[in-house]
Amino acid sequence: MPNIALVHSHEQTIYNEIARHTPDGFDTVGIDVRGPLDEQIALAATTEYLILSGTKLPDEVLKASGPRLLQILSAGWDFLNSSLIRELEIPVANNGGANSWAVSDHTMLLLLAVYHRLVEADAATRSGKWTGPLNGMNAFELAGKTVGVLGIGNIGRQVAKRLRAFDADVQYHDVQRLTGEQEQALGLTYVGIEELFETSDAITVHVPLVPETRHLVSRELLGTMKPTAVIVNTSRGALIDESALIDALRNNRIAGAGLDVFEIEPVEPNNPLLQMNKVIVTPHSAGNNWDAWSRRAAFGYANVARVHSGEAPLGLISI
Repeated sequence: MPNIALVHSHEQTIYNEIARHTPDGFDTVGIDVRGPLDEQIALAATTEYLILSGTKLPDEVLKASGPRLLQILSAGWDFLNSSLIRELEIPVANNGGANSWAVSDHTMLLLLAVYHRLVEADAATRSGKWTGPLNGMNAFELAGKTVGVLGIGNIGRQVAKRLRAFDADVQYHDVQRLTGEQEQALGLTYVGIEELFETSDAITVHVPLVPETRHLVSRELLGTMKPTAVIVNTSRGALIDESALIDALRNNRIAGAGLDVFEIEPVEPNNPLLQMNKVIVTPHSAGNNWDAWSRRAAFGYANVARVHSGEAPLGLISI
């Protein structure tokens, strides 16, 4: 019976929810990275496949297993040791969009919370300030706004669908443009990246972090945004030049931001973004909900079974 190592740092309930998707004829071995490294290595040596969930993968575990497939349950892969994976010639697959519902919901949550000054309103109401901070001039609705989606992969498309349901006009930019039929079905307009930033009332970022996309949202692009515009990032913090974002917010060159991710994580307590009322923050938790675990796990284990039967994995990424 082939073994699958589930490499994780989860509490038992989440581990069980993932592992219950183990296909017939396979066995899941749990490798908790919080345990002794020598025990992790010994367990990895008994496995053919690695599923990685919610943690970084120790190099020693990867070397000990030499898996036929490294299946990650996240969308992004910037935390992997790419050079070692290439050296060992290990194929890697991500979750194939299995958490796109969770992340797109969270994106809408942040955008709406920024538009409606939700955190400030909640704090004011709890403190007895019934009429503040909303004054009838500083909260907005999505209907009729132009929202720019930067990156139109699995998550970007789900976000676009949700935006259209709020009667927003949605435009997008991606290095790989959709077909005309896809654009029409999603109600999307393609524009260049400069036009996206110049003309959008809100920008939401959904591209992977690779060397070419680090600080893709540059000081220059931020400088072209409308002073009434806001930006949301539920992808990776380093996609945005954070120091430039701080300057833009401090100097009222843009109106606000909703951030689930930061350049340094956990976010440093003295990060100026944490002190700004016009910024709403969450702890890189967009994809972390109960419903997503089962969807991620089902995809990941099915991919392992696919490879074991001689088929090519879905969600294969270029490391």
